Amino acid sequence: MLWKFLRSAFRPRADANTLVSRSLALRREGRLRDAEQVLREAVNEFPRDAVAATNLAVVLLEQDQAGQGAALLQQALEYDPRCAPAHYNLANLLRAAGRRDQALEHYRSAVDSDPEFAPVREEFMHCLLEVCDWDRAGAQADALRKLIASRPAKEWMRFVSPFTALYLGLEPTLRKQVAVFHAGEYAKGVQPVARNTTTTADPATRVRIGYLSRDFRDHPVGHLLGNVFALHDRGRFEVFAFSYGPDDGSLYRKSIAAGVDHFVDARNRTDDELATDIAQAGIHVLVDLAGHTTGNRLAVLARRPAPVQVHYLGYPATTGASYVDYFMTDHIATPPALTVEFTEQLAYLPHCFMVSDGSDAHGSDALRDAEGLPAEAVVFCNFNNASRITREIFRSWMEILRAVPAGVLWLQGTSALTIANLRREARGCDIAPERVVFAQRVPTKAMHIARLALADLALDTVGWHNGHSSTSDALWAGVPVLTAPTNSFAGRVAASLVNAAGMPELAVRSLQEYVETAIWLGNDRTQLGALMRNLADNKRTAPFFDTRLIVRDLEAAYLQMWNAHCAGQKPRAIDLAPQSP
Repeated sequence: MLWKFLRSAFRPRADANTLVSRSLALRREGRLRDAEQVLREAVNEFPRDAVAATNLAVVLLEQDQAGQGAALLQQALEYDPRCAPAHYNLANLLRAAGRRDQALEHYRSAVDSDPEFAPVREEFMHCLLEVCDWDRAGAQADALRKLIASRPAKEWMRFVSPFTALYLGLEPTLRKQVAVFHAGEYAKGVQPVARNTTTTADPATRVRIGYLSRDFRDHPVGHLLGNVFALHDRGRFEVFAFSYGPDDGSLYRKSIAAGVDHFVDARNRTDDELATDIAQAGIHVLVDLAGHTTGNRLAVLARRPAPVQVHYLGYPATTGASYVDYFMTDHIATPPALTVEFTEQLAYLPHCFMVSDGSDAHGSDALRDAEGLPAEAVVFCNFNNASRITREIFRSWMEILRAVPAGVLWLQGTSALTIANLRREARGCDIAPERVVFAQRVPTKAMHIARLALADLALDTVGWHNGHSSTSDALWAGVPVLTAPTNSFAGRVAASLVNAAGMPELAVRSLQEYVETAIWLGNDRTQLGALMRNLADNKRTAPFFDTRLIVRDLEAAYLQMWNAHCAGQKPRAIDLAPQSP
């Protein structure tokens, strides 16, 4: 006992950099609590070290302790006002809280403090896109393109996410390489876990499907899936939900938990622990719902806890992961020319890849006056994230308003800065700013769907990323959606949805045709009314509105994947033949 005390008292004292490096290694393994312990030691021993304080803040943020994390970042900036990582992480936190004006100040300070601190540029760019500051966003995009052109791939790929590669318009092969690089980073030093899985396609044995997500909550993924899991055929499937996100206490969380056979709260599990849980549960088909989105657990999939691993719904491009076998899609979202963009084998569903249940669509008694909409106006709307609004598409909307004198454009009022920027752009296009109306946030998704019914026509964002769950919302609200598919999965989802809703004529061939169609419908209320009535009629027959049908399609794909594995076959493309609704 005395020897242990003496050895502890006189052991070599680690410096702050050593402790931070040790914590980073633990973070890469998903051992956040151990990393936190090491960093608390660093902060205690080196109380004015900005780097140690920043890293502890990041680990706390990753454990959903935003208050403590923010306080530590503020302290780090008191110790060193030019600490770029502290500015960067505080900006991310402020942005997540919707305080984008303050976030932008800290992103700018990070760039000014250390122009070589590459991670900040892409988040700075995306935040500027969220407030539609297209000039400054373009400057950051140009800086990233310059970085890409001037450095070896292994250097710049570290600082350009797969999502950013999509926005920058990198050519498809290069976008795929970026995804492969990042997927490979999650797999470094990782060993497969031991599985507890039979490999016999026994009809008497239920196939175990495991859904893995951070977003089983009040979130677009939770909205789409809220009541879907309960529709799985329990005679053939046993359904697990592995949740590593926060419990927000929402109805979506409760509905998902009630709709599965096993709900596992894995928020505090390390990557190794969570992979072991999945393997020990004997999961046959593991369905990742995150891809390369924030807070993903691709490192869990890299440990191969299930014999068949699939990406579905949460991320609109290839994962680039050798450990993800399939990507769920359909022939409209992914035509033959786009198959080369994926490392996964494609599983084509026959009607539409996206499932949604419409449980938030309860009809509407909303009034236009309450939303600031003129009673007699033709209301065009777009409730996509503002980051998807490009200058080109906004100017196309202004062209539509010029040609439709009775028209107004109804958008999300995400922030005062976004509103000011878009109204200034409208004024520059000779459109009265009051013709662009901004909606306030409402407490529930059901209230949002109800007010959406006040619109006459939804105008999709045409470009790098169109509306996905927002398109689904509009269709369930009874609002036709006009779109023009582009040359990526992210730009084609809306076309898939309107086609499955029985309105293929609304997926037009070009931006010019999109503008012309919107003007024609905006000036012909008879045609516009007929379109809305057709959509209402289609709710009884169109595949998009038949949630149970889409779930059966998913199940058919899962069964093909599992049976192929049991037969010793390598993953290969699955193309389910069209079926009658």
